[in-house]
Amino acid sequence: MEIRSERLLLRPVTEDDLEAFHKLQSNYEVTKWTKQGPSKSLQHSEQMLDDLLVLVNMMASYNHTAQPVIIHAITLPPSKTLIGLIGTFRPREIGFSLHPDFWGKGYATEAVRAFCRWYLGTYRGHVLFAKVDRGNERSVACLRRCGFSPAREVELVGDEAYAKDRERETWLLRAS
Repeated sequence: MEIRSERLLLRPVTEDDLEAFHKLQSNYEVTKWTKQGPSKSLQHSEQMLDDLLVLVNMMASYNHTAQPVIIHAITLPPSKTLIGLIGTFRPREIGFSLHPDFWGKGYATEAVRAFCRWYLGTYRGHVLFAKVDRGNERSVACLRRCGFSPAREVELVGDEAYAKDRERETWLLRAS
């Protein structure tokens, strides 16, 4: 399923995205806030992409619609070339990245808003959250613009998903 915004098309990631995926994943500026860091080779990126596709397909085949894992390419029509990624890489946990060639144009904010609007319309009653390193000022600013704010400790109690990865701050979507 595709998600459209004013300037962007968010579409499912495919094997055909390997070159652009590698360009994104091998860029230090894109991956410095991730646990895996930059991809060292096209082969490594191919394995990462394969793992993502297996995860998405596995969740879909088990009809895991209650808490889906959805990973989309961010594209700038008319091109279908991947310029970034967005999705729920873990159930209800939104993540996004954008190649630096496309920073400073509002694309990340537009993609996050479009994805959140679609997700909340499709999976009513879910609460989306993000995990972010406080030093990642660009992502923090994007999350703020999209209606996310830091979770209070009392909000984290009792939700197993929030408890994962406590090194990074949990942000909750408060407005859609």
